[in-house]
Amino acid sequence: MWKKKENEPLTPEPAHRPEAPSPRPAAPRRSDRAVIGPTLKISGEISGEEEIVVQGRIDGKLRVKGQGVTVGKSGKVNADIHARTIRIEGQVRGDLFGEQEVIIETSGDVEGNLIAPSVRLENGSRFKGSIDMERAKQTQPQPMVPQPGPVKPAPSPVGQPGKEQAAKPSPPGPGHRNPGS
Repeated sequence: MWKKKENEPLTPEPAHRPEAPSPRPAAPRRSDRAVIGPTLKISGEISGEEEIVVQGRIDGKLRVKGQGVTVGKSGKVNADIHARTIRIEGQVRGDLFGEQEVIIETSGDVEGNLIAPSVRLENGSRFKGSIDMERAKQTQPQPMVPQPGPVKPAPSPVGQPGKEQAAKPSPPGPGHRNPGS
């Protein structure tokens, strides 16, 4: 009645099952966000590869590679900002360099130049400066580089004087008679 099957391996059931290992904290992802709180004041250069939200004060430079920067309503930035996208809800004094776009929200106040392929100024926003909406620079053909060696002047055609040889007749001055008159 209770016969063991011949092809079935023996696997004893453990009395205690091992627990799954506790999860490790994940490495920072590129979609992570750094927040500079409203009571923080930073002087100097800030650079990184994650999105930054500024609610405090920054004096210096702000450079974010491949991510966005948002200056919140309470944010005050006295710096140039370089980022993929830049959104301004607070106050900025400096130039904004957006790889994709720059947006100045209704509550935004910017004094500086905007350089981005796409720029959006919401109704009610304050802006003083210039806007440059050049597309990303495409590869330009390189000018031909002359080969090293002696430089030979180009021969001028026979019977035609060069520019330096062609002299215009000077107008007659006072007291000079024109022989044809």
